Amino acid sequence: MGECLGDLALVEIGTWVTRSRLSGAILTIARKQKNAISALAVSIKQVALYNPCIRNNRSVQLRSAVEKPWDNWIPGVLNKRQMQVLVDEGILWVPNDTIDAASLDLTLTSEAYKMKCGSVKPGGDSRYSVILNDKGLAERLPVPCDDIFVLEAQQTYVFKVAERLDSAFAEIGIFGQATAKSSVGRMDVLARLIVDGMDHYEKFDAPKLQGQSGHMYLEVTPFTFRVAVKVGKPLSQLRLFYGCPKDVEISSKEIFRTVFKDSENCDGSLSVDLENTTIGELETAAFRATLGQTRTPINLWKSKNLPDPCESWKFVKSGKDRRLRIQNNEFYILRSKEKIRVPAGIAIYCRASDETIGEMRIHYAGFVHPHFGIRDDEKGTPLIFEVRGHQVDVNLRQGERMANLTLYRMSEDSGPDDTEYGKQTLKLSGFFDEWPQKLREVGSDGTVEAV
Repeated sequence: MGECLGDLALVEIGTWVTRSRLSGAILTIARKQKNAISALAVSIKQVALYNPCIRNNRSVQLRSAVEKPWDNWIPGVLNKRQMQVLVDEGILWVPNDTIDAASLDLTLTSEAYKMKCGSVKPGGDSRYSVILNDKGLAERLPVPCDDIFVLEAQQTYVFKVAERLDSAFAEIGIFGQATAKSSVGRMDVLARLIVDGMDHYEKFDAPKLQGQSGHMYLEVTPFTFRVAVKVGKPLSQLRLFYGCPKDVEISSKEIFRTVFKDSENCDGSLSVDLENTTIGELETAAFRATLGQTRTPINLWKSKNLPDPCESWKFVKSGKDRRLRIQNNEFYILRSKEKIRVPAGIAIYCRASDETIGEMRIHYAGFVHPHFGIRDDEKGTPLIFEVRGHQVDVNLRQGERMANLTLYRMSEDSGPDDTEYGKQTLKLSGFFDEWPQKLREVGSDGTVEAV
């Protein structure tokens, strides 16, 4: 039976290759190695992704000749194995090994633009390339010889993403949700995904992908620091869902008790912890950065000779009343009072309870992956808040509510995610070096230096 199926598939693929005018060498290989027919199909479909004349018809016909792997999936967040199935089926283009346990890293290409008039929201009625080709709105940047772009603070840029979707996501029912990577959010960099055909940032809906190009872009705006980004390195991550995300949400006191281990919290909210903690033998409740304090661009990828945090960050202590002042236009790193532990079958999105609380804006990398907070601490791990003062100063109090967690079911349990923040307390971005073991205060503004 397997031999007959191989011959049948060979005939269909051979016809498809001929009509598509692809290389005859592929068909020769297929005749010699029928047992590798599925691998051959994947190769052909990967080529088809970049041929708009055949991508939306022949590739779909080829897929329909065999049983679809996702027919046996239950709705939920896709894990690494399932995302690899989409790659193997030729409907998700991933040029590098960027699939994590429960998300996909989105890497930058050399196609970069400086937005002349600021951010331009996607309209959904046309491809975003129309906006990028409008010389009144965007300026194409030349590619540096070292593939490193320097981005100025307070300026918006757009990069095309190397990864690409197929319009078959529409018929399968694959939805997407994106957010900046944790290390990027902690640099006060806003990185928002744009998908052709969508009229909103940071997500895509399966039905709207029908007939679209599958191209994705990343809108990048540094606020506090000059930063450097590199072609092939990720700034954002994409979470894929089989089925609508709203339909796989989980909410109950029982699951919150599992996630919020040893916590009084049973409603899925997070509050701020303003208790001072000890770092470098000094006390602090938060870290603060100021626009223009560091002129040397900070690399948004792991590199040698990481910058000294003392040159860019100040310590902020809370008072005896456990309150902390958020100053206008300053950027702060704080931590949650609650500690969480995420089981293998759960993925979490963290949303601000109100993006603007008073005159303070909260934004942070929103994904919490399966296994977070479980490894070395039975009580779990706090999450990090990235907070920016907006218009006027604000006075925070201990335990003030900051965010809500949305829990999603995994379609299949996930393996561990190799995150550097799995047992964090109050922690800066991984793009900075660790704090020195011993610090001393310099002046009264929170500046510190190594002893």
